[in-house]
Amino acid sequence: MRRWWIVLAVGLSGCREPAPVVSGANVVDSAGIQVITSSAPGWGDTPRWKVASDPSLVLGGVAGDPALDFLSIVGAKRLDDGSLVVANGGTGELRWFSPEGTPVRSVGGRASAKSPFAAIASFYSLGDTLVAWDARARVLTRLSSEGMVLRQDTLRMADSTRRFAILGVFGDGTLLAEAGVAIELKDREPGSVRPGRGLFHFSKGVADSIGVLPGEELRLSIVDSQPVLTAVPFGLGSRLTVLSDGYLTSEGDRLQLEERDPAGRLRRIMRWPGSRLPVLPDDIDRQGRALLGSAGSGVQRAKLDSIWSSMQKPDSLPAIIGMIADPRALAWVRRGMHVASSEAEWWVIAKDGSWLGTLALPGTAVPLDITEAWIVLRTVDENRIERVELRRLRR
Repeated sequence: MRRWWIVLAVGLSGCREPAPVVSGANVVDSAGIQVITSSAPGWGDTPRWKVASDPSLVLGGVAGDPALDFLSIVGAKRLDDGSLVVANGGTGELRWFSPEGTPVRSVGGRASAKSPFAAIASFYSLGDTLVAWDARARVLTRLSSEGMVLRQDTLRMADSTRRFAILGVFGDGTLLAEAGVAIELKDREPGSVRPGRGLFHFSKGVADSIGVLPGEELRLSIVDSQPVLTAVPFGLGSRLTVLSDGYLTSEGDRLQLEERDPAGRLRRIMRWPGSRLPVLPDDIDRQGRALLGSAGSGVQRAKLDSIWSSMQKPDSLPAIIGMIADPRALAWVRRGMHVASSEAEWWVIAKDGSWLGTLALPGTAVPLDITEAWIVLRTVDENRIERVELRRLRR
């Protein structure tokens, strides 16, 4: 079963005036909010940028190697000197590699009591400062590009028991965070449910609520008189990526992005043409086999089989299933694709909010970092072996 990820990146700080739209997109100003509608790609029929078909460097896939055996990669960054930093969530480490791929050092992890952090749930950068979030300890660590700890902060919400995730770092060093919104299942009718994603702006240790996004689509079923929530196959989910002075969101159901400032105020709406792909019988078959194949046998498998058989399958795939910021453009946006697709389509949105065109990446690849001339990808093969690839990006 294809795993859909949300990936984040941040750029440099600085104030920004709304960029003039130069690609011919239609712009309407409504109560101070720009609505930018593209009718065709600014590049025309031929993409002007190209991602190399073969990687320049591959890291990982070496079982048992303490540096090159990856598990649950949560982020990576290419530094200015060409070296790479990989955040390996499975061991809670940041691992440094030379431009040639030679392991250099690691920071963090559970091997030493003196480690500055024992877990990494997410990883970001702000200029040449690296930022690692330990969700278990609720500690945010800022490090230099060489791995020296610059600062550590313990973060709490007003409700100190509430668990939350850090989604990114704004250019001024403040944070975007997320905490789940509880839903009441008692006496609720079976069907589709989208629990909310509460968004918070962390500044000077204070978390201010700035809005709620609809979360991943779930299916509520009643099994043995008990409510059971399961993921909806090809269900909708909101996607988000952090910019230096705001963030982009999509609810996943249409080709539309909303840009907001760090306080959650809407600035721009961006739209471009296209439609959601249909869910094919092959998609249902592949996802069903993946689900039931991981369920083992016995009562648990029988329950899942019953839920899967009775679950209503959607007619269409989500429109958008991923996003990542680009320092040269605004963002790359991943289209919802068929399970068997070997390539994924990524729409490139310009800084002026218009649609530039479409690029293709391997279907199993997730972009972790985009620079002026390089893209860093996380890939997973059929044996679930994780690797990091560095590919040339020609603009």
